[in-house]
Amino acid sequence: MKKIVDYRKLLNVSEAAELSELKTVYRSMMKTWHPDKFINDADSKLEAEEKSKTIIEAYHFFGKHRAGNAQPIFR
Repeated sequence: MKKIVDYRKLLNVSEAAELSELKTVYRSMMKTWHPDKFINDADSKLEAEEKSKTIIEAYHFFGKHRAGNAQPIFR
């Protein structure tokens, strides 16, 4: 079963968010969840890899569709 991913909720931004705001949130979240920060803890590193992939996916999605027009997608 596919699950709906709401990228606005994931990045914690409003529907009216501008791309500059998305960029700021993206950079902040990537600093927090970058896998290289978790070198000594394998479980946390795997979680960080998955989380960072989703954050990158969300950022690219908004870059292509503009924040105001973006809809949740299935994956």
